[in-house]
Amino acid sequence: MTTIYLLDDHPLVIEALRAMIGQADDLSVIGSSTSGVDAMAEIPELAPDIVVADLGMPELPGEEVIRWLRSTHPDIAIIVLTARRNLATLRPLVDGGVLGVIGKTAVSGELLNCIRTVAAGEVFLEIENSPNDTGDGATVDALSNRELEVLQMVARGLSGKQIAAQLGIAAKTAETHKARGLAKLGLFSRSDIFQFAHREGWLDNN
Repeated sequence: MTTIYLLDDHPLVIEALRAMIGQADDLSVIGSSTSGVDAMAEIPELAPDIVVADLGMPELPGEEVIRWLRSTHPDIAIIVLTARRNLATLRPLVDGGVLGVIGKTAVSGELLNCIRTVAAGEVFLEIENSPNDTGDGATVDALSNRELEVLQMVARGLSGKQIAAQLGIAAKTAETHKARGLAKLGLFSRSDIFQFAHREGWLDNN
């Protein structure tokens, strides 16, 4: 059972999320808050697997809660629920280890898919590319050596767990490298990854 904590400043949104997640037998909401301050007090006690957090919190910005989570509870996966899905806004969060991004208008199936994907240690990024954010002009120069290595393995079809095993790192670490690399290149779909890999010649010997 995957446990989830919800953070949004609108009680009606939290209720809607609870209703959608309640449809799934493998997911359970164990806590929620409309306050970032309260969430920072409750999350350590509840120890959820995933926190679904809104960015637009009035008292304490969602970004601050996310940074706190990444520094103090790195094993808790984070999904950002936001209306702002452009790359420029979300790249710092993805670079910081957020594994999931989904829009506030997502229907039940999309939300559950996002949660299950992140629970499995994979990346789910529903980000809108602007004309300047596509991978057409991106180069590997912006990638760290580890990000490049991980993305090349992704292009060859390896899962996050397989990559982690081959590199001798934690699965969440592998997924963080993957998420950061994809964000830097402006690639957010499997098709984007394979097209970029083909253009770079990563698949020539496979």
